[in-house]
Amino acid sequence: MPIADAKITKRSVICSTQDIDSEDSNIRLSRSWLRIAIAMVFAGQGMVFSLAINMTPPEYGSTSYWFLHGGLILSSLLVVCFLGSPLLRSTIGMVCSRRLSIEGLFTVSLLGAFAGSLLSTFTGQGAVYYEIVSIVIAIYTIGRLLSSVAQDRLGRETIQIRECFDSASMCTENGWITVKVKDVPTGAIVRVHPGEPISVDGTIYSGSAYVSETALTGEALPVVRNIGDSVRAGTWSVDGLLEIKVRAQAGNRDLDDLLQRVDNQAGNPSKFEAQANRLIQYFLPFVVITSFLCFTYWLFAGSWVEAVFNSMAVLLVACPCALGLATPIAIWQGLLRLAKMGIVSRDGALIDALATTRLVYFDKTGTLSDATMQVTNLHVVKEWEDRHESLRAMIYALESKLSHPIARAITNFLPKSDLLIKNFKIIPGLGVSGTIANKYIEVGELRLNPNLVKDDILAKIEVGKGKSIYVFIDKQLAAIFTLKEQLRYGFSRLIRGFKNLNIELEVLTGDPNPEIELPVFVRSGLSAQQKESHIRSAIKNGLCPIFVGDGINDAPAMTACMASISMGSGTALTRSIASAQLVNDQISVLPEAIHFTRALHRRLRSNLIYAASYNVLGMSLAFFGILHPIVAAIIMGLSSFIVTIRAACFNWNYNPD
Repeated sequence: MPIADAKITKRSVICSTQDIDSEDSNIRLSRSWLRIAIAMVFAGQGMVFSLAINMTPPEYGSTSYWFLHGGLILSSLLVVCFLGSPLLRSTIGMVCSRRLSIEGLFTVSLLGAFAGSLLSTFTGQGAVYYEIVSIVIAIYTIGRLLSSVAQDRLGRETIQIRECFDSASMCTENGWITVKVKDVPTGAIVRVHPGEPISVDGTIYSGSAYVSETALTGEALPVVRNIGDSVRAGTWSVDGLLEIKVRAQAGNRDLDDLLQRVDNQAGNPSKFEAQANRLIQYFLPFVVITSFLCFTYWLFAGSWVEAVFNSMAVLLVACPCALGLATPIAIWQGLLRLAKMGIVSRDGALIDALATTRLVYFDKTGTLSDATMQVTNLHVVKEWEDRHESLRAMIYALESKLSHPIARAITNFLPKSDLLIKNFKIIPGLGVSGTIANKYIEVGELRLNPNLVKDDILAKIEVGKGKSIYVFIDKQLAAIFTLKEQLRYGFSRLIRGFKNLNIELEVLTGDPNPEIELPVFVRSGLSAQQKESHIRSAIKNGLCPIFVGDGINDAPAMTACMASISMGSGTALTRSIASAQLVNDQISVLPEAIHFTRALHRRLRSNLIYAASYNVLGMSLAFFGILHPIVAAIIMGLSSFIVTIRAACFNWNYNPD
């Protein structure tokens, strides 16, 4: 089988496997949302019938009485069957491990509502509120499902990267065979064809090529790698055939360490979740003890019916719906506003991180600068000044045969032409050559013509700072291109906005020699691990850092940060890991987003104070029998509505200047 056909077949198999996994995941997700929708339908019907029963109750013991109450009981049990098993399992696990979590508070409120309603049904006294069962379970399930979707997506992306760099062509006694990377021993020789991924860490044994290392180092342009140079898994051979002597087995590659760091960090809870769990350690025992004391007090001070209903009212009014429903809705409203700015996120923790950050880290290549290069200067030697147009046409015809990023930058700069090329040839790691109109033309590195250095011609030519690409015609210098990275549009507005908000900005880049001059502090030549180390140091200093990046090498830093933002043009892995995406790559919106989240954060904080006051007051009234269970249920809904309106509807103004 030809090499090209083999590569297409291999990639097709990987893509097919990923499509099947994605399809299965989408089916499971659709089924989950369907179950939630069915549960919400039952909850809505339950609310309608409960209100009708409580307002105009049918005669106790009549057929209509048992029919309506039986229907409500059945609807609650169906919702529990559809959605309740994860909540109940989590609660049982909480009890067995002797720890307290928010699942316990959900379960206590759910059981209190159901038990109180059953008591009302069979005694004919008091109100029923079976719909609370459906609402509480639906709230819990939606939050759990959103978290599961994020984890599944991240898992698929890491699997995709591992599969891409999971095999190698190894030299054996029987010739070159394709094997799994885990079966390649240290010291073995593997072969990488042009356009293929490098799946081992090692040293080039034979050949030379341009190697794209952007994903690991942040270097925008492919770098030349020759015999004796080190290469790493996670990079790509652009134009040359390489034979590599393996230095590290699978599991010990730099790529394995990077992905393992992502896996280890993927399950960490958000700051909001951690705070909630800490509060539950105190609030859940307080609710249960208060309800028990209420039951005991009324058992002696009144009747057993009053004891049950008042204690159930305590549990109802303490139900976490105000925070478990209203606050998430308010956060999603905030996320919607961020989306309108161009920052799309599914994670409410992003709002907290943006509101509290004092330091934002940026990657350079592909983040602050465009991932593509641009020609900033073309110097033509005197001998070709009068043939400027024909020279441009020949260069375009030659470079248009390539998909190399340097070639794309040059062809974007030049006018199109369709000249006929003969003897077209790629010179790995150096450039390209061909014959056009009986002229032998070469475009690429200076090493295409080593004699040029000896003749000291370059000392007489002034070229701009950046990457130089040389054009030789019949072995004589004809032109020099200068290519540079360009800062993204809106960078100056970003700097101005951060200054007004008293936020520091630093650049962490793997590029060892960044050529863009930035008016901020730049740490260059950093590995993925070194980026992560800087993040953790900032966290220890209480700066609540945020990282903005686009490449695989940014993944550990992103997982270590309080929150992270991926460029919309970034790799699939970084988009999955990141808390949010800049869908249109407009970095200038970040100051406005931070200003908005600070205002929203202040409103959410005031809501927490309101909810706490509401719970204490409501539980006190319920304890002394002043708050009937049905009134507690109404107040619970009203409180959720008020919290939502306060958080979602408020004015804020932002002036970038």
